Amino acid sequence: LLVISNCRPLAVISVYKLYMSKSDLTISLNEVLFYFTRAAFGVEVPIGLSEDFARSNIWISENGFDPSLCSLQALDNLDSEASSLAIKFEKVKEGGHLFCPKGKLLSSLEASTSCVDWVEVNSANGELKISNVDSPLLVVSALGANQCSGLKVFWVDQDENQFQVNLIDNEVWEILSSSTNPIELSSNADMLISPFGLGDESYKGKTVKTFNLAEEKLNILHNGVKVRENWQGIYDYFSRCLVKSSAESRASGAGAGIVDTD
Repeated sequence: LLVISNCRPLAVISVYKLYMSKSDLTISLNEVLFYFTRAAFGVEVPIGLSEDFARSNIWISENGFDPSLCSLQALDNLDSEASSLAIKFEKVKEGGHLFCPKGKLLSSLEASTSCVDWVEVNSANGELKISNVDSPLLVVSALGANQCSGLKVFWVDQDENQFQVNLIDNEVWEILSSSTNPIELSSNADMLISPFGLGDESYKGKTVKTFNLAEEKLNILHNGVKVRENWQGIYDYFSRCLVKSSAESRASGAGAGIVDTD
């Protein structure tokens, strides 16, 4: 908790900006929504996709993960133009296929929204392949945030690590992995989304971690969301949305007032 008293408004803003830019912080779910929406907008993501991105990060946070890990990677890719929001869909025999027509990594910010749209209409009728997506966990989190259940999401990333996420229902889900590498850092993968079956044999040889969203969310509501060293990068992208203080900006209505009623 940050308490500041007897300070001028502009001084309070400066101290708060310094406070929020430090690593190893605990923030609220509302702050996840606020900062991550604007961080995405800071790399020129349309506002609608930016809001979807922030809601996905809320779901990641509710499950006890640091949302800045996979999200900073996705924002860095867009900022450096290693990934693209350009996306194309094609029908295939098994169902559907999403890919980037520009030959770049497919940004998970765009892949997530398109994936949710497809699942809500076609999930019972086949499978969806997503090629060369940069941050697979963001796709999973979009499905979770939109309460898409009864799905199996499988991928092999650039380090040959295998992951499978089973979205069993709106409360319970699980991660199966072939290695100890954090799922948040898994990147550059071909993903396959299909209906989840209880007779699935892919449990063999993999570690399994099960999550109960209601329990995890209650813990986060009590203790907050811990963000660590990658938070500075998220904050830097967020800061691109700030208006610099000047006589012109203040004249146009930017900044704090002199008294609380302004």
